[in-house]
Amino acid sequence: MPATARRPSERQRAERRHADRERARHAVEQLRSTEGWQAWLSSRRHFRTYSLQNQLLVAMQRPTATRVAGFRRWLELGYQVRRRPEAVPDGAWAIRIWAPCPPSRQQLEQWRNDGADPANAPHTFYKQVCVFADDQVDPMPPPATPVPMEPPIRDVDGDQLAPLIPRLTALAGELECTVIEEPMTGHQHGYLDPGSWRIGIDTRLSANGKVKTLCHELAHVLIRRERQPEDPELDCASEELVVESVAYTCTGALGIRTDGYTIPYLASWAERAELEVLERTAGLVDRLAQRIEDAALSDPTLKVSTSRRDSGELLRARRGPPRR
Repeated sequence: MPATARRPSERQRAERRHADRERARHAVEQLRSTEGWQAWLSSRRHFRTYSLQNQLLVAMQRPTATRVAGFRRWLELGYQVRRRPEAVPDGAWAIRIWAPCPPSRQQLEQWRNDGADPANAPHTFYKQVCVFADDQVDPMPPPATPVPMEPPIRDVDGDQLAPLIPRLTALAGELECTVIEEPMTGHQHGYLDPGSWRIGIDTRLSANGKVKTLCHELAHVLIRRERQPEDPELDCASEELVVESVAYTCTGALGIRTDGYTIPYLASWAERAELEVLERTAGLVDRLAQRIEDAALSDPTLKVSTSRRDSGELLRARRGPPRR
């Protein structure tokens, strides 16, 4: 007779909840350092559809990850999770992130049988689950056919992303801004004139370079045009941190190489900021970046290869937990 797994005791469940909270707190703590902030931004460009909490958890536990999936899902995609190396402590090989647990069919049926009172409707709850990264798996031998995982990466001097420029220009129009191209000198490649709400883009730039610059300037516009009550107060220096962070993670998500891209990190601000402010600032970056990325990728007729879609199967694997 097969053995049945023991249900965890109340003490064990409490200890697990405490460990989950500590893991989440530690993930936010990583934002205090330049390396931690950059690791999160790099992670976000691969997991832009994930919640901020899950982006931070992946960045903290596996900063090299560009894809994650559960053990069985990797098998379906043609990959086998490697055994935990002996040097890695038990429990430190898998990546723990939040996953939704929707009501079961039986719960929904019972609720309907009881009169379907909206006040008593069963709710989705979240729990931490184990997933594994692309650098923790190996392709399975034939007859398995592993799904390709490497997205194309474009140089900033290329022109492959020219179809995105009209989409980003349309977003500027929604925000009551105009975009003009004009010759510029020196190191200036773009600007925002808040008096006339005009965005200037250097005509010398390649199409990919214009996309990158538009991401930067649109972030400035969004900070002013779509401010939310929960957004942190920003001075000029911290606004530049947010804007450059948005541009970095957006260009990476759209498939532009980010090698050598530097983020002006404010170490002194981060060291004295409350954790809540750090998380709110990261949340602002995430929201602005998602707004720009959604506009750039909103046209289904555009055949844009990005880190967001490598194949239909892999995309479904990467979507994972929705934003909480």
